[in-house]
Amino acid sequence: MAATVVTRDVLAEELKSWVEDQGGDMPMTAAREEVRWFFTHISESLTCGSEVRIHGFGAFRTMHRPARTARNPRTGDSVKVPARRVVRFAPSTTLSAALKGTRGATAAKKPAAKKAPK
Repeated sequence: MAATVVTRDVLAEELKSWVEDQGGDMPMTAAREEVRWFFTHISESLTCGSEVRIHGFGAFRTMHRPARTARNPRTGDSVKVPARRVVRFAPSTTLSAALKGTRGATAAKKPAAKKAPK
């Protein structure tokens, strides 16, 4: 199975197709605007320091990486790397289970706690 690249245009085409399958009509320009809005909103939320959680997919959050000294692998010279904010992604249990090939998220869930007798 060859990997494919999913771009914004591919997502817009999928959105347009899904809307049409539901009996609606959506021009391609509107589908592109919806996809653009979605990613712009996620980017702005992360820039403001908010965490973005998408149920069944995962969570995006920003973290601070402190300044450090690294080494150039070619020359061996020390290089100062400045502090910066980076985006981290943590997949949901549903996505993790799907990637592992287990059936749904039930394989990744903890067993239910026993109820106390009445």
